[in-house]
Amino acid sequence: VCLVTGASRGIGKGIALELGKQGAIVYITGTSTSDNSSSLNAATGPYSATKESGGPGTIEQTAQEIMNAGGIGVAVLCNHAVDSEVKHLMDRIERDHGRLDILINNAFRLPQGGVEMLYKKFWEQGPEIWDTLHTVGLRSHFVASVYAMPLLQAAKKNPQRNLPRPFVGMVSSFGGLTYTFNVPYGVGKAGVDRLAKDMAVELTPEDICVVSFWPGVVDTERTQESVKKGDWEKYVGLPLDNAETPGFTGKAIIATATDPSNMRKTGTYQVVAELSEEYNFFDVNGNRPPSIRSLRFLLPSYAFDQATRDMVPGWMIPDWKLPFWVMAQGQPPA
Repeated sequence: VCLVTGASRGIGKGIALELGKQGAIVYITGTSTSDNSSSLNAATGPYSATKESGGPGTIEQTAQEIMNAGGIGVAVLCNHAVDSEVKHLMDRIERDHGRLDILINNAFRLPQGGVEMLYKKFWEQGPEIWDTLHTVGLRSHFVASVYAMPLLQAAKKNPQRNLPRPFVGMVSSFGGLTYTFNVPYGVGKAGVDRLAKDMAVELTPEDICVVSFWPGVVDTERTQESVKKGDWEKYVGLPLDNAETPGFTGKAIIATATDPSNMRKTGTYQVVAELSEEYNFFDVNGNRPPSIRSLRFLLPSYAFDQATRDMVPGWMIPDWKLPFWVMAQGQPPA
């Protein structure tokens, strides 16, 4: 029994579908629903579900795709800015199954203003963005973990095949290490990594593993929308040749969660692309994207022009990875 928060689209959806392919029962949450009568659609405020801050896809669509993949998808409308809704979600899982084997904290909400707002200076964004990015994000990860804990403990009494122990995954990013997008984004991701680290201290005696995952550049539905609008080229400018699919993170989570020795990773952050090398899995399209700290990613993304990228195949570029302390010195490209 798995729960993936924020799975209407993007990385959360990719994770949920990969779990579904394993035959799992996957509860998915989000505020994008095909139920137009939902009062949530009329909500306002910095944490509300709006078309501007959302995107294509609904929880019902993801649930159906999980079913098509061989799993059982359960769509639950849940605003992770509202603690009582998260509590009701966990109460439902307890009634239905009495356990939770895997919790994936992924929910994230873009500020109103979309991609453009992400790239403004903190004094231009205003104080509201702090609550927008951290309420559904760092805080909601903590709240979901709090309410899920009795269910995770219950799962230990009846271990599942190929799952050595209950597992908690956090979707974070390199933004926790070096400047990415804006000030509150990086602070939030650093907090997510620290949340995993400190939770591990208290979860290790419970034999529950918790790991923070760092995807690279991910080609999500929102990324494609940004490309079509010209926002990607204007604000990001990175080529998508080495982009990961959302399912790549799902494969990393499954590989880590099913590893009998995964407690050696508990409390750490793990780069998705580097886990693909360790566990020998590939992206859903058959590729193996390089780590975001590898020269194979960095040179084409920041040093090569388009003509050079077309001329130099990726295999010719060494897969040398910069130390994390070097990456931590990084500044946004001029």
